[in-house]
Amino acid sequence: MGTALTDVMVHVDEALNEDAILRLEQDVRADEGVVAVGHRPGRSHLVMVVYDSDIVPAAQLLHAFQDRGLHAQLVGF
Repeated sequence: MGTALTDVMVHVDEALNEDAILRLEQDVRADEGVVAVGHRPGRSHLVMVVYDSDIVPAAQLLHAFQDRGLHAQLVGF
């Protein structure tokens, strides 16, 4: 069985400084099924998450942001 890599953009309502977004990325990267996490400098409200959809559904990724106290939505989903 192969890996089903999928990506999703997450919009975070809170204004996060660079340190906060880097910590968030590090935390999310450690979540089960997550392969990569990143953002563009100056656009910390948009976070791209690459994940294995055979392991974790997009809704669970969204809940992981919300469980960290953030208000977030999936973009284009």
